[in-house]
Amino acid sequence: MKKFLLLITFLFAISVGYSQNTLKANVSNENLELLKSFKSEEQQRISRVNAYTKSNRKVIMTSKDSLNYMHLYDVIDGVALYKTTHNLGSANATKTSDLQVGGSLGLNLDGSGMTLGVWDFGPIETGHPEFQNKTNTGSRVINVDNTSVGSETGFNDHATHISGTIGAKGVDANARGMATNINIHTYNWTNDKVEMLAAVNSATNPIIISNHSYGVPLVGEDKEKLPAWYMGAYTKDARDMDEISRNNPKYLIVTSAGNDGRTSYTGGMYADFDKLTTDKNAKNNLVIANANPVLQPFSSNFKTLIINRSSSQGPTDDLRVKPDIAADGTDVYSTTLDGTYATFSGTSMSAPNATGTLALLQQYYMQLHGGYMNSSTLKGLVCHTAVDDIAAPGPDPAFGWGFLDARASAEAIYNATTNTAILNELNLAQGKTYTMKFSAIAGDKLKATISWTDMPGDISQGELNDPTARLVNDLDLRISKDGEVFFPWKLNFDSATGFSNSKGDNTADNIEIVEIEAPSSGEYTLTVSHKGTLRGNVGNVFTPQTQDFALIVTGGNLVLNTKENVLSNNLVVFPNPSQGEFTISFDAHLNTNEDVKISVYDTSGRKIYANSFVNNSVRFTETIKLDHARPGVYIANISKGDSNTTHKIVIK
Repeated sequence: MKKFLLLITFLFAISVGYSQNTLKANVSNENLELLKSFKSEEQQRISRVNAYTKSNRKVIMTSKDSLNYMHLYDVIDGVALYKTTHNLGSANATKTSDLQVGGSLGLNLDGSGMTLGVWDFGPIETGHPEFQNKTNTGSRVINVDNTSVGSETGFNDHATHISGTIGAKGVDANARGMATNINIHTYNWTNDKVEMLAAVNSATNPIIISNHSYGVPLVGEDKEKLPAWYMGAYTKDARDMDEISRNNPKYLIVTSAGNDGRTSYTGGMYADFDKLTTDKNAKNNLVIANANPVLQPFSSNFKTLIINRSSSQGPTDDLRVKPDIAADGTDVYSTTLDGTYATFSGTSMSAPNATGTLALLQQYYMQLHGGYMNSSTLKGLVCHTAVDDIAAPGPDPAFGWGFLDARASAEAIYNATTNTAILNELNLAQGKTYTMKFSAIAGDKLKATISWTDMPGDISQGELNDPTARLVNDLDLRISKDGEVFFPWKLNFDSATGFSNSKGDNTADNIEIVEIEAPSSGEYTLTVSHKGTLRGNVGNVFTPQTQDFALIVTGGNLVLNTKENVLSNNLVVFPNPSQGEFTISFDAHLNTNEDVKISVYDTSGRKIYANSFVNNSVRFTETIKLDHARPGVYIANISKGDSNTTHKIVIK
């Protein structure tokens, strides 16, 4: 045992040294302070575990079978906390296949040029044929941590299966992952918070998405259940995740919900609910439930869409919608050791189904805009476009906001470039209100979402089912028309009847979604405001600050107000297709004297042209020459002041 603990301390020191040496030179002071704090906490955690094992003669880790692992992770107030892996044709159900190479959308996305982080029990089999690059000259996977948790040695089946679900290239077509050419950096879950900070701030190949298919179960290896107050509580682990997210706004942490759906305990909010633990109760991560979808034959339509009974149910004690969404984690066929394949089920499998899909959405956004979207934008987008479970409309504590629909998310990204949808990253200042107007024609549903990365909240003090809201910056989304106000969804709770949803003032979630099922024709006004004082982590946290947020609006009958789309008014690109020389012309009645900026990107997101033009006339007209541009599709980004638009360019 002493030798083992010395080994853990030695490996920790190595990982910290590696992290510090590879950090970006311009890493923020907030991240440096957080890294210092996490390093200190990790040493204290090791000391607590050491003391507990000595006094109770407990083992650090127990291997339950070839796939499931449980590890004595920490001891808090005398309670032993264990971490466990979350186990029990994903791409088709989530419509990720429509985005992939050869998919129906024609996007041919594969995650090229991107790196994801995978934290799990141990290293994966990098030599598996499914992890080879396109030319089969090397692996796309690097085991940054080349050891397992505890005393296990060798490659790990669980981590290998998860990584295959994310990024298997498709040597076996049935095992093809979501992002077939993505790079993966793997770590074991010991010291994960320090390593996450280092990976997202790395000077080379920084990550913007990571997968975590493990967590603290209701019942530990000692067969003792956690104290009831842990379930649904906003613990320090949850706060730490929120703090990492707040300091790194592009970084989205994807976690499995857990597999305690069939586990019962005394003291929960309601029978068969309230089973999320520790970091699953954070605000800024994306927590994935395990659904069991069945598609109709030769169709992408659902025959049935139900949650797997083993999937852990929410919500949080303060009635936030958790899990956030569901993905396909039932009977997932993927990579295992020795170049083989196997079928497993669990939220461990649904999380990487979502993680790999999110990477493709970021790749597509990069191609259109030349940069990645904020994590709150990506999270809001997949919640906005999620498919409602068949049982009832609106959010619930099993599916969250619904089932992942990659095709609908990609279509929203594209429609925003043609001004038939809105996908904007905005900022709300203290005491201000954001307002926009749009028109709608009676018929299709209108849907609007705001999503933001919130400040860390106050940690729960051990009170059972404490309903205190953990939201710090409470933004409010409203849509109005002819005196009628449309409110967002929210969860409700009654101790006698359980959980339901309704529309009203949501004071719990940092995602708000307004749906108008049957809009009437006419003009609508959308507003985003806030309650109280906006807090931040720049300078003095007690002084009023601003809050970034994403705004997403979709609907087949949406007609955007001309004020919101001034650069798109009568936009003409001609000829298009062209031989590489074309003219951009549009109405430019803007109350600014700023230059018009035009950038052109290829489909990999590489900028091939950029220039600024002085323009104070009513009509802007300029000819662009793309020398040496190869035939293909390009995206022109056009901006003047705070207004911008994009347009697809085809070179033949």
